Amino acid sequence: MRSQFPKQKGLLMTNRKNLFLLAIASTTLASSVGAAAQKPAEPRLPYTAVHAPQFNSASEATFLHDPDRVIGVMAGTVAKAYPAAILSQHGLVEDQSPSGPIAVTW
Repeated sequence: MRSQFPKQKGLLMTNRKNLFLLAIASTTLASSVGAAAQKPAEPRLPYTAVHAPQFNSASEATFLHDPDRVIGVMAGTVAKAYPAAILSQHGLVEDQSPSGPIAVTW
């Protein structure tokens, strides 16, 4: 016996094929996005930032010598020196100045 709706059956099969292909494409796309999102993390630097450092007065800083390098910051009447030797070990110092937060790096 011949089907009453041969064209509709073919159309239905075509839609199922399209849905199947769309599902496969979506799954493949989702897999590739998931794989991209799960890339291994970049290796971290061995530095540990210093937050809210403690300071010594100039007369107490006997570990510093004339040839030692420092990064100096002066804001108003407040002067601070960040020794390059310490910065090279930590990479970053986050501190406060009278005008707001600062970051010092070497």
